[in-house]
Amino acid sequence: MEANHEQLSVNLDVKLVQEIKTYCEVYGLDENDLIQDAIHEFMATRQAKVDNVINGYVEMANLNSQIAAEFNACESEAYARIRTVDLS
Repeated sequence: MEANHEQLSVNLDVKLVQEIKTYCEVYGLDENDLIQDAIHEFMATRQAKVDNVINGYVEMANLNSQIAAEFNACESEAYARIRTVDLS
């Protein structure tokens, strides 16, 4: 199983390290497992937020296209009138 793991060195705040150690002692957890689970959860939560933003932009794009289509005739009429105005 070690073949599926790679080591990554990070610097953590002294207080956070102590909190991790205490938590693991109290709940009988391995520090590596705790940190790995926490990072997986963080990344999944972050990805869910990004997916929500992307979906929001997709929904707004469809709505914006509908709005633009509804006002196309009005814009065309205004442009046609501007072109026929005598500027002299």
